[in-house]
Amino acid sequence: MPYPETEVLNNLVAREFHTEDVTLGEPARGMIARYRGHLLTEDTAAAYDRLAQALAAYAITPLFRMDKGEQVIYLVPRKPDPKPARLSVNILLFVLTVLSVMLVGARPEGSMPTDPAAQIGFLARALLTGWPYALSLMSILLAHEFGHYLMSRHHQTRSTLPYFIPLPFPPLGTMGAAILMQGTPKNKRVLFDIGVAGPLAGMVVAIPVLILGLSLSHLDVIRPTGGMVEIEGNSLLYLAAKYLTFGQLLPAPASLGGVSPFVYWLRYFLRRVPFHLAPPMFSFIPWLLPDGLVYW
Repeated sequence: MPYPETEVLNNLVAREFHTEDVTLGEPARGMIARYRGHLLTEDTAAAYDRLAQALAAYAITPLFRMDKGEQVIYLVPRKPDPKPARLSVNILLFVLTVLSVMLVGARPEGSMPTDPAAQIGFLARALLTGWPYALSLMSILLAHEFGHYLMSRHHQTRSTLPYFIPLPFPPLGTMGAAILMQGTPKNKRVLFDIGVAGPLAGMVVAIPVLILGLSLSHLDVIRPTGGMVEIEGNSLLYLAAKYLTFGQLLPAPASLGGVSPFVYWLRYFLRRVPFHLAPPMFSFIPWLLPDGLVYW
């Protein structure tokens, strides 16, 4: 559609912005006009909403920027509406990811039969044993991605539904998921809201799953053994959850090695692994130890 005369645009911008100079551009190159000056109000979000609404009928999008300490408004052609996404792709990827995660979480019982028909039944039963792991992980992923998606809808920023990524290999069975933003957030606050909504929504689900998993876990002490020892990762939140569940700080060693509990935990947090399990050769470079793995 043809864009309005420059005077019309100047009048619309003047409702929100005191203009000191105007530079006209070429719509084909992505800019209609640039205005330098300052806003008439300190509420930049409200000023943007009013100007964007006034320009919407002309398929023009305003962009508020700072350029060398000066306030600038760019008027650019509105992006064309994206093509409708194929919902079937989202559903197919979700189903494949559920199966992939169930496969990784499967705990088959017994040995594989020799009869081909019996093998199919054995594999199906083994796959079904992975549903608790799949339900836990996929619930967290769903909450995370729909946190992004629903916040995008709340701020009227176009985005796709989540695309889940199957990967039928340990340790997770998936590479996660992603939504594609098809619109431009109107300001940094909106971008922040969309970005933070995913982790917060995921945490709302992850914490109950964590508490449930801890309540079903067997508690034991760490004992030095030969070979490779796997040590779970830790964080302040996880440490607190374990303390609330079991009434003690974990991981707990078989002995403190002659040091005080304060020194033990201080060295644990500095080295990521209980110091009595870490080989002496790495004592001066603890950050080279892989998180969760100790080699003997």
